[in-house]
Order: sequence, then structure tokens, then C-alpha cells
Amino acid sequence: MAKPRTPTNVLALKGAFDKDPARGRARAAEPQPEGEIGDPPEYLNDHEQACWHEIVSVCHRGTLCAGDRLAMEHAARILSGLRRQEEYVDTKLMMRWESIMGRFGLTPADRSRVSVTKGNASTSPLDEFAA
Repeated sequence: MAKPRTPTNVLALKGAFDKDPARGRARAAEPQPEGEIGDPPEYLNDHEQACWHEIVSVCHRGTLCAGDRLAMEHAARILSGLRRQEEYVDTKLMMRWESIMGRFGLTPADRSRVSVTKGNASTSPLDEFAA
């Protein structure tokens, strides 16, 4: 499996762009997350909407934006489907859920790969020092 792409802000903190300025220029036009994820769509049923709110509540602050709405909709529907089963017998659905949890940084191993946008994150003295 290929190594996941390192977030741009992590590379900047490590000084990677000082060593290789072309690498930084290649990422200069990278889109920035905008807007809040907001409330779930009305067309989700009550159980799916509850799953949406639960997932949003456990995601790390500053990681979700309006562009994540479709992924969150998918996640809420999968979690709802899993919870409505008597047993976790649908292995494909379970594997998909595990993948989504990883993409949102909700597993211990994936949490270290999460990159929080500066505008939405709480600032700490370490953050100020790094800047």
C-alpha cells in the first residue's frame, strides 16, 4: 500500500519547502477548507441524522468543513445500517466503516495523520511557537 500524502502544513513545519522550494510551489494552489459542515440533510431519516451528529461530535475540532458533507452523509448511513443489524455480519459494510473512521482520523493510528486547519483549531503555546 502506498504511503499516505503528508499534509502541506506538516511539511511546512518540518522545513521541507526550505530544502525543496519547488515542492512548496507545487502545493501553492491547494484548496483550503471552507465553511462548517453544518446540520445533516433533511432527507436522512432520524436514525441517520442522529449518527451524523454523533460522528461530528467525536471528530477532531477543525477537521470538518462544508466539503466533507457528502462523506459525512455516507458515514452516517453506514453507521446507521450497522447499528440496525442484530449482528455485524455484513463484513463489506464493516470494512467500509473502518475505512471511513480512518479517513476522519477516528482510530488511534489514524489520529496521528490528522491535520487541523489553523482557522478552526484552538491555539496552544506550542502552536504559536511553531508558527
